Amino acid sequence: MPDLTNTPTPHTELVDQAVARLSPRWTTWTLQTIQQHGPMRLTELNSALPWVGVHAMAEIVRRMQTSNLLDRPQFGVYDLTPLGRHTNDVHRALSAWHRIHLADGTSSPGEAERVQPEPVEVALGRLRGKGTIPLLHALAQHGPLPNGALRDEAGLATGSFHYRITQLQIHQLITRTSPSSGRVAECTLTSAARGLTPVYAELAEFARKANPATSLPDKHGATAQHAIRASPAVHRSPVASSELFSHVPDSQPRVPAHLTALSHPSRTR
Repeated sequence: MPDLTNTPTPHTELVDQAVARLSPRWTTWTLQTIQQHGPMRLTELNSALPWVGVHAMAEIVRRMQTSNLLDRPQFGVYDLTPLGRHTNDVHRALSAWHRIHLADGTSSPGEAERVQPEPVEVALGRLRGKGTIPLLHALAQHGPLPNGALRDEAGLATGSFHYRITQLQIHQLITRTSPSSGRVAECTLTSAARGLTPVYAELAEFARKANPATSLPDKHGATAQHAIRASPAVHRSPVASSELFSHVPDSQPRVPAHLTALSHPSRTR
């Protein structure tokens, strides 16, 4: 894993790409089943995962081939690609995060050491969805934010924003502060969301392996992806955290609402 201490910007796009590739349902189960048993035919996968329908499994392996997670070394046989094998580190990080922050604590020490597909899929499901990673990133960088400022930082339309905020609350990743005199309620990260930093690091590393051209340094020392399109939230923030999505304990000074409205007009789609 690379040292992220001196990373110039948090790679929100890399994390988003990795989640989009790994979070579709049954992806983790399929990867770990083939990892355990070796190359498998579609009928063998269906036998190992009987709760997944035959037609659904055929679509899953096709999608995973397109995502470069599976290969067909011979007709009708599926195996992991090198990228598919690189998911192990991501799965371990997600499993550990789920066990520490979301599990009921009833598993035995031996069970806790094993990476189980179901907790990994549940954890990825909490990070899935348009706007999830940008919203969590904005709160990690700026601390508690009211709805308007958070929506602008994440770059979401109003309807998408409110839906995603509701989902993040259900998934125990954000909560709302209690309003005080002269201040409205704000969104803030939960302890579970603040514990995602090692997961983000593994997801970003996986995305770099999936798209190595995006992490090649250009002549100025920045990554190619950053040179194309840096994170908007980082451009707006004069002081960015030195760690990937690390939590900033002290929130940034507030900008008056009328100035925010002028400098960050509402976005529509």
